[in-house]
Amino acid sequence: MYDHNHYGGFRGWHGGHRTRRGDMKPTILRILQEKPMHGYEIITKLEEKSHGMWRPSAGSIYPNLQLFEEQDLVTSKLENGKRTYALTDKGQEQAEKAEAEHKARWEENGDNFKNFKEIKFIIFEIMDILKQLASQNSDNTNEKVKKILTDTKEKLASLIDSNK
Repeated sequence: MYDHNHYGGFRGWHGGHRTRRGDMKPTILRILQEKPMHGYEIITKLEEKSHGMWRPSAGSIYPNLQLFEEQDLVTSKLENGKRTYALTDKGQEQAEKAEAEHKARWEENGDNFKNFKEIKFIIFEIMDILKQLASQNSDNTNEKVKKILTDTKEKLASLIDSNK
């Protein structure tokens, strides 16, 4: 049955799942295998690899990078006003170990993540239409929109129940 507390409420495009900071370690190390990157670039790369379904916050990336530096897993240098992080030999070993032992979120849910990206773009298009309708300031239109959205929400919720 549809559970508003589990599925409902706007939680961004994270699928409602939270990753604990410690769970980020193997994922960040694996991303840094590609090339040295700054924190925002890591965030962007993770969002790209998960097809837009997962975008970690800076608060989950930067503390890990600082910890990695303290553990001699990465080195950092300031380039063009941005701190870029690169794996050390020890960090490369940990990244290879992580690759062997840890599946990244986009690998565990690959097709689901790809499908989500398509759905997300449709939702953005709907949001644009809703903004236009809201600017018309018509009570009649607003009531029709609420009815359509309520019906749509119920139909989507029934899909959750039918896929269990």
